[in-house]
Amino acid sequence: MEEKLKKLNEQLKDCKPVIKDFEDYYDELNQKFEEFQKLIEYASKLKKDEKEFENLYKRVAGRNASGLVDNLTRRGYALKKELGGAFENMGYRLLEQARAGKRDDVYYGILRIFVANKKKFPDDLVEAFKPIYSDEMFKVFIFTFLGGIIGKEKQTENN
Repeated sequence: MEEKLKKLNEQLKDCKPVIKDFEDYYDELNQKFEEFQKLIEYASKLKKDEKEFENLYKRVAGRNASGLVDNLTRRGYALKKELGGAFENMGYRLLEQARAGKRDDVYYGILRIFVANKKKFPDDLVEAFKPIYSDEMFKVFIFTFLGGIIGKEKQTENN
């Protein structure tokens, strides 16, 4: 990581920055933050008595939340072909349950769709249901995921 950062600095000194190198570095940073979040989550479970670990976990999870929103949006669009019909039938009910903050009901409904279609439940979707995130963030996560699966077709109809 240090070497890559030096390379980026050199590109700037030479007034020849390469966007691909900056994007690659950014992706690597995000991956490291996600790995660190998993480590600190585990550490906070091991040290339940020490609030410092939980506080750090909350800070790291909060920092990674925007990345999770992006991942869930992309995941929704990617699953549209395979599971779009199933989510079309249940999507609005799931949206309403999410709006009401019924995490368990939303989890069950989405899990049921994945199991019925013999698909693996995505890890980034599991992350969205963790209690470390506020109810408001949970809603954002679910709305963006469902928006990717059921939203695009509806937008096209309106245009």
